[in-house]
Amino acid sequence: MSEWQLSSLTQLCNRSLPSCSTVECLDIREDQGSGPRWQDDIENAQWIDLLHPFTAVKDLYLSKELVLRVALALQEPIGATEVLLMLENLFLERLQPSRLVQEAIGPFITARQSSNHPVTVHYLEEGE
Repeated sequence: MSEWQLSSLTQLCNRSLPSCSTVECLDIREDQGSGPRWQDDIENAQWIDLLHPFTAVKDLYLSKELVLRVALALQEPIGATEVLLMLENLFLERLQPSRLVQEAIGPFITARQSSNHPVTVHYLEEGE
């Protein structure tokens, strides 16, 4: 998916704000059998913009291809304080937690704990 495709998806979610704001479980993944993959030109702020309307999400699932991208976006100060405020569980598709992913998601988890909104990270095997 390219930068403009993510931007279009974000606009759609923002237009559907009443619907998005009630979603409690969000699963973001890359379908292995489908067309183009996520491109590297997507900035952290674009991921934050995409997640912003999902204010009621308690469970967020990320496929292994997106774990690091979204984790890095959540490092941003706005990521911990203004998005996914109701998040309780973060499910990361990985065979095992990598040091890179742990370091990337660490600041978000710490910020959430400091604000009395802790998030539990769960590592899932592929396809769980």
